[in-house]
Amino acid sequence: MLRIRPLAGLVAGAAMLVTSAHAADYTIRFHVSPAPDQPAALAAERFAEAVETRSEGRIEVNVYPSEQLGGEPDAMQNVRIGGIQLAFMSPGAIGNLLPDFLILNGPFLWKDWETAQSVLNGPFGETLFEELRTQSGIRVLDPLWYWGWREMTADKPIRTPADLQGLKMRSPNIPVFVEMFRALGANPTTINFQEIYSALQQGVVDGQENPIPAIWSQRFYEVNPYISMTNHILQTNVIIANEMWFQSLPDDLKTIVEEEIVAAGQYNTELQMQAERDLVAQIEAAGGTIVEDVDREAFREATQSIYTTLADSWTEGLYDRLQDAIAEANPN
Repeated sequence: MLRIRPLAGLVAGAAMLVTSAHAADYTIRFHVSPAPDQPAALAAERFAEAVETRSEGRIEVNVYPSEQLGGEPDAMQNVRIGGIQLAFMSPGAIGNLLPDFLILNGPFLWKDWETAQSVLNGPFGETLFEELRTQSGIRVLDPLWYWGWREMTADKPIRTPADLQGLKMRSPNIPVFVEMFRALGANPTTINFQEIYSALQQGVVDGQENPIPAIWSQRFYEVNPYISMTNHILQTNVIIANEMWFQSLPDDLKTIVEEEIVAAGQYNTELQMQAERDLVAQIEAAGGTIVEDVDREAFREATQSIYTTLADSWTEGLYDRLQDAIAEANPN
C-alpha cells in the first residue's frame, strides 16, 4: 500500500491527516525532495511500510516527495517547529541554520564514500549532530543517505575552470555552492531545484550541477546536452527529525524509527549508486554527451580558496578538525 501523498498545499495535507489520524497513535510527515520514482522517495516509502508494520499500526507515515511541503528552507523550518516530523535534507541547507554543516558540502572534500561514512559515524559527526540538536531542536537520525557525486551540465563541455568563465550557473541558495562557482569564475544564480529545467530552457541560467540520477530524472540533458564528469562534490544527505516529537515517542517506537531509517538509508544508497552506474548510458542514448576528460585537479585547486573565504562562517578550527578526522579515516 503506497503512502506517498499528493498535496496541493499544507492545508490540504493537514486535512488528509485529520481524516486518518484516528487509526494511529502517531503520524509522521516525511518530506523528500526527489520525485516518487527516485531512490530517496522509494527508500522513504520502504521506511513507511516497515515502521507501520513493526509498530502494528501505532505509527502512520505519510511520504511527501517532489518538495510538496516546500523547498529545503521551508521544510527545515517546519521540522524545527514540529509541522513536519522527518525530512531528507542536504548538509548545505542545514548549514543555513547551523553554519558548521556547510563544510560537509565542500568541494573535493571526501576521497570516497567510505571516508565520509567513517567521519560522519565517528566523533566528528557526533559532535556536529549534538550541536544541531541542542541549538535548534533538530535531531539527526541518519547522516548517510547517499546523494552522490555532483556533475556539471551546460550547452558545451566543461573540462577546466576556464570553460566556466562568465557562465550563469544555477546554484542552491547555499553559501558553499555560491562561493564555489565564484571561485571558478562563473556567475552563480540561486534557483529552487524544481525550477531548474525551466530556468535552463528559458536561458535564465546556462548550466547547473547535480548527481547523475537527478540529471536523468529531471531531464536536464535535454536542455544541457553536455554532462561533464567533474565529481566536484560527493554529497550525503541527512535525515532530520523534530527533537520534541522524537522524545514524545515511547522507547520501543523510538527504536523502530531509528533502526528503520538507517535500513532505509542503506537501501537508498544501494539504489542511488546503481543509478549512477546505469544512467550514464541512458543519458547518452537519449542524446546527451558524457564528457570524461575533465581536469579535476584544476577544479580542486581552484576551489580550495572557499575554505578560507568561508572560514568565518563556521566554528574556528572546524576545517582543521575535519581534515584530522579524514586523515584518521585514511591512515595510509
